[in-house]
Amino acid sequence: MNNKQPIYDAKVKKILEGLKLKTREVVAEELKYKSWRSLDAYMRRKNFIYDSREGQYIPAAQTKVEKLNRDPKSYAPAKVVSIITAFEEVDIDPKLVAKQEGFRDHKEMAEYMKNKGFEWNVYKSNYVKVVGKVEDELDVVNLQETFAKAKDGIEEYLPFLRFLYEKRDDLYQLVSGVKEDGKIPRYALPGMVRTKAIYMSDMVAKLAGEFSKEKNVTQREVMEVALVEYLQKYGFKREIEELLKNL
Repeated sequence: MNNKQPIYDAKVKKILEGLKLKTREVVAEELKYKSWRSLDAYMRRKNFIYDSREGQYIPAAQTKVEKLNRDPKSYAPAKVVSIITAFEEVDIDPKLVAKQEGFRDHKEMAEYMKNKGFEWNVYKSNYVKVVGKVEDELDVVNLQETFAKAKDGIEEYLPFLRFLYEKRDDLYQLVSGVKEDGKIPRYALPGMVRTKAIYMSDMVAKLAGEFSKEKNVTQREVMEVALVEYLQKYGFKREIEELLKNL
């Protein structure tokens, strides 16, 4: 068995793509070969052999078991098999097949088959499994390169991401208005306790009372915490930090 890897160069790609729509003889003629036998010889040097059942060149290293597994009837969903089987009849109408299989029209059926990995082959007048695409191997390489570039690019932002992670509690509170742990801060503030009348909306006063009962904190604590954080946010951050250092 030939264990060499098939060579997917530009010319091989052109041949594989051409055979999706044309016969081997036509492709050989278009590429200026003396006959399809010369085309075969070229493809063998590239480690491909011709599969008459598929009407396509396949990797020479493929075993008979693997070739059997490529038969869609051995692994495809039942509806896919049913559609392929229907098109094995001579001059079958695609619209009729689509209707029999429960599709609105043949376009919807084609989209279904595409999603299942099958495409229409004009030469075979049937759907075939999409195999041997050069893009499949190239996509793997491109994906690896993309990941490598992404890894290199993200390193520039790692310090900023670490900073965001360390400040996640503050960010969470900023966005949602609630601390991540749901706990209400309490400050044992220095100084004497004094009575100070505060005028506010009766609706806000009502909410403050309800909040106090629900969270089991005094209204004094609610007001003190609210004022501390308000002053921190709006220009008295340094003064509040100095005050809290004395606790």
